[in-house]
Order: sequence, then structure tokens, then C-alpha cells
Amino acid sequence: MSSNQLSLPPACLPTPNPSSPNFRSRFRADVVQLVESGNTHKHSDTCYKYYNPKRDNKKICRLNMPRKLVPVSTIDPDTGHISMRRSDPWINNFNEYLIAACRSNMDIKFIWSGSDAKALVYYITDYVTKMSLSFHDTFALVQKSFTSFMNSSDQTDKKNAVEKSRKLVLRCYNSLASQQELSGVQVASYLMNWDDHYTTHQFQGFYLIQTERYLQTQLNEIRSKQKLALPQQGQYDTF
Repeated sequence: MSSNQLSLPPACLPTPNPSSPNFRSRFRADVVQLVESGNTHKHSDTCYKYYNPKRDNKKICRLNMPRKLVPVSTIDPDTGHISMRRSDPWINNFNEYLIAACRSNMDIKFIWSGSDAKALVYYITDYVTKMSLSFHDTFALVQKSFTSFMNSSDQTDKKNAVEKSRKLVLRCYNSLASQQELSGVQVASYLMNWDDHYTTHQFQGFYLIQTERYLQTQLNEIRSKQKLALPQQGQYDTF
């Protein structure tokens, strides 16, 4: 290993070559480096962001660190809960092959029950749809843009309401867009003109709204025909 590689963090080093004769020992050493450098928990302010000194007696890490040691992996036959073996209270759960390939920290968990799966779907959906700006920050930026627009020449010019509204919305959008946080991966994707997703197969587009409208139209027609086919009330009454 060169001196340059020794100075790099383990996450930046390449995965050991599987064809090398000493791959198993190199792979194990690589995993140990990755876990010790990036997958060992260290308390920070985010661990106690829900801590309330007036309500809570003591600070408790919201990630339940340090965790209880488990000498042997077991499965509870009644609940199906899996307790994985744990020999270190500060290391997050990991899979050696995934951490060697991704070279990043993780806290992997086996999804066994429906409640865990539902919680996972909620977490992922909430995470990918959350805004980088809080509501009060967004409101403050919009208010600032509105005040700036009212004092600008665009407001005093004799323009129709549609054009003024367009410029106001554009100014608000520019103010919000300038404060958005972008990840390094997102910036690199834009600069390299990469697609936002990758697929191994070709898929046919399915337009759900149009399909629902078509089915609703067909259903209404069937109901109308059935209603016409039914005898009118009192049609066969005898006196």
C-alpha cells in the first residue's frame, strides 16, 4: 500500500480485488477499518434534539446508544423478533459486503413485521419529500420578496395584472431557489447531465388519472343502462 493510500480515509480507498490471493484477509481488514472509522457511534447534539430538561430526568440518546450486548443471535418464536449478536455497544448494525461496496456508514435492520415495513415506508417518504427550508424561513423569504416587489419599478409600471402576478411569482421563486440546499451528488448529476434514475428494463407509461376517468365514465354508463332497464316505480301496479 502506498503512502498516499495510507493518508486517505478508508471510505476513499478502493475495495480489495476479489482475484487477489489474500483477498479474505484484505477484505476483513478493509471492513474493520470502515467500521472503526465511520460506523462507530459518537454522541452529538442530534442525539439529544428531543431532550427536554423540564420533562426528562436525564439525557438519553435517541438512537439508543450504547446498545445492549448480545452474546448469541436468537429469534423469539412468539413475536418473531430477531436479536442479532452484538459484541460492541457503540457499533451500528452493518453488513460486511454492503459496507465494503458502499464505503459509507449504515445502520442496517432486517424488516420482519408489517409495522416495521410501514414505519420504513413512512420514514423514506418523509425523508425524500422534506423541504430543506422550514415553513417560517420560507414564509419570511416570500414576505421579503413581496415587499421588494411592491417597492420596485415593476409595481409602478402600467402593466396588466397577469404580467405583475407573473413577475411577483418569479421573484418569490428566485428567492426560494437561491436558498435551497443541494447535495454533492445532485450537483454532480446536474453538471454531468446524468439522468435522475436508472433502470434495467423498459417500462410502459401508465397514466393513472386518465385510466381512472375512463373507468369512471364506463361505470356511469353501466349504471345509467341498468337504471333504464329497471321498471319504473308503479309501472306494473294493479288497481
